[in-house]
Amino acid sequence: MAMRLFRKDKKAKKESRATRCFRILLWRLFVKWKVRERVAKANKWADANRGDTMLITVGCLLFSLIIGAFLTFGTDSDKTDNFMTGVEPVEPMFIGMQQIQNAKAYQVSQVEEMARKGQTLKHELDSLVRMPRKTHDDSLQIVIKYKQLELIVNNLEKGQ
Repeated sequence: MAMRLFRKDKKAKKESRATRCFRILLWRLFVKWKVRERVAKANKWADANRGDTMLITVGCLLFSLIIGAFLTFGTDSDKTDNFMTGVEPVEPMFIGMQQIQNAKAYQVSQVEEMARKGQTLKHELDSLVRMPRKTHDDSLQIVIKYKQLELIVNNLEKGQ
């Protein structure tokens, strides 16, 4: 048990290796593109030109706000009249669910009816078997009802 404490999962090793490879890739890209030098240069310019930096920042934010408002509210009048066009019709889904529920209810009623028929056959079979004197027709009825009862029991077992 003590040996397991020092083992790492394979998943943890793979994750740490993947993050290490990703960090190396990012570091190489930053060195290649001289990101650190460019950021330092941009910060130096921003410190020297505070007013211009503020104007550029506010201008970019305002521009994105105007574009967003235009894209949101500047659509055609046809699309604004019926804003539900992007919503998928759900009525067929509800109809399908209702059909499934109806099929389940029908299946349950069929199983219940089969169980009731099996119970009545069992009672008839018991009464025929209890008869002290049986005719040939009674024996035939016993065999027929027994086969029917067997079929019903097998169908009920398959359904469950």
